[in-house]
Amino acid sequence: GGGGNDQCKVDVTVSRDGSVVVAVGTQDLGTGTRTFTRAIVAEELGLGIKDVVEQIGNSKLGSANSSGGSTTAASLSPSVKDAAVKTRLAVAEKIAPLFGNAKPEEITFAGGNVSGGGKTIAWKQACAALPAAGITSHGVWRSELQSRGVHGVCFAEVEVDVETGKVRPIKMVQVQDGGLPLNRLTMESQINGGMIQALGMALWEGRTIDADLGMQLNPTFMDYKLPGSLEMPEMIPIIDDEDTREVVIGIAEAAIIPAVGAVANAVFNACGVRVRELPITPDKILMGLMSERRSA
Repeated sequence: GGGGNDQCKVDVTVSRDGSVVVAVGTQDLGTGTRTFTRAIVAEELGLGIKDVVEQIGNSKLGSANSSGGSTTAASLSPSVKDAAVKTRLAVAEKIAPLFGNAKPEEITFAGGNVSGGGKTIAWKQACAALPAAGITSHGVWRSELQSRGVHGVCFAEVEVDVETGKVRPIKMVQVQDGGLPLNRLTMESQINGGMIQALGMALWEGRTIDADLGMQLNPTFMDYKLPGSLEMPEMIPIIDDEDTREVVIGIAEAAIIPAVGAVANAVFNACGVRVRELPITPDKILMGLMSERRSA
């Protein structure tokens, strides 16, 4: 699993009207960056995720790591958390007179309200006591909030037609850990994506290279076979909740690894042919079956 690095700088701004903006240069490639960036800040300030606006993907914003390599979440989320905590304490300090000059750490934020000194008021009412320019806090990477090293296991069921050599995946179940899930739905989606990519590697994806020119002969989606919706089996992603590490770890690429071997082993279990070169295409199955008959 991918650990993070010290590249992300995050700004969180709270205005007097109660609006909250979290800003960083990181891009979102569809892996949930927008969601967890807002969610971390919202949780720290006791707000709903819809109450926080994200600004991302612009070099004018805080510096950021590249988006990819299973490192984005582990690089960005600790910086967001750091900025969110600093923002909470900074806001609490400014509005402390509303709560009898309670200590900032004694003021709580929950359910869209702010409480302290035996008094509770709405978030927007509290923010009206902020300076005209609002409050802006800068977050930096905190290494103790992230880690690396994930583990997964996949179970696959396939059907092999011994007359045609066609392999039909029926069901896949994959268990994956990953430290602290920032968003369970997107983590399950990444596990599903790993199983789908592994299916492509195991059964369909293969480059055809011209032996003399070294050029790929199937470079387009018209020629290079990827698994489509009709090839995808029933997939059950399971998050390992026995992983009690309270740290963020990237899992996207790691989720691809277990299923390839599971599919190859399922093919062997179904027909007795051990294919050692991917993809496992019908011709390899038929040649393996023929070899088995000859040696019988």
